[in-house]
Amino acid sequence: MLKFLGRGSAFHTDNNCAFFMHEGRLVMLDCPMSAFHKMRKTGAETLAGCRPENITVLITHTHSDHIGGLGMLVHFSYFVWHIPVVIVAANDEIRQDIRFVLERLDGCESSAYTIISPDGTGFTPIAVHHAIPLEGRCFGWSFDIDGQRVVFTGDTCSLEPFMPYLTDGAYLYTEVSAYNSPVHLHIDKLLALMPEMKSRNIKVFIMHLDDEKALCSAAEEIGAVPAPLYVQL
Repeated sequence: MLKFLGRGSAFHTDNNCAFFMHEGRLVMLDCPMSAFHKMRKTGAETLAGCRPENITVLITHTHSDHIGGLGMLVHFSYFVWHIPVVIVAANDEIRQDIRFVLERLDGCESSAYTIISPDGTGFTPIAVHHAIPLEGRCFGWSFDIDGQRVVFTGDTCSLEPFMPYLTDGAYLYTEVSAYNSPVHLHIDKLLALMPEMKSRNIKVFIMHLDDEKALCSAAEEIGAVPAPLYVQL
């Protein structure tokens, strides 16, 4: 399903970013600077396995470890790859924020990208609670890949908003933290839900890791799997 250019939390060297191909498009979930650098070195066509129709970026929220590479992606795609960039943001407030960052602060050409609502895209935003300064502007996403339900939490302190979207056999990519913080999902909260996940054959992948060694060990014990990192062959 998803492959990751990084699965680390905010202060990790490889920030969290997933991608997949969908109907000719290279779809990314967020775009931190660490992911952009890997993408630039690898090449969009290599990641996609072909020349993509466009690069579509689903925004979870606007913390810099999630959108820090977005401006560079727009510039590079426009001037070097000549691949259109389409940004999907959950509400108008986020779309205004993204435009401000890209055009006013980063100097991107307005013609270099398109920013749209998720209406009619097949990508469903799921509102979450994360950081208080970004309240109302943090989202996870639900979508289907070849008929398979995928749920991606982004940064969240709870899995409750995602439960209605988790069909039997779904793929859940959830953030977890070893540090007990009010803005992230502590591993113990996931542990409490694992019996239900297993009974419904929901496949659980952990991401946005603040202590990779401890969390990968915990995941093995509870039946979850670390998010798969992309390895160029």
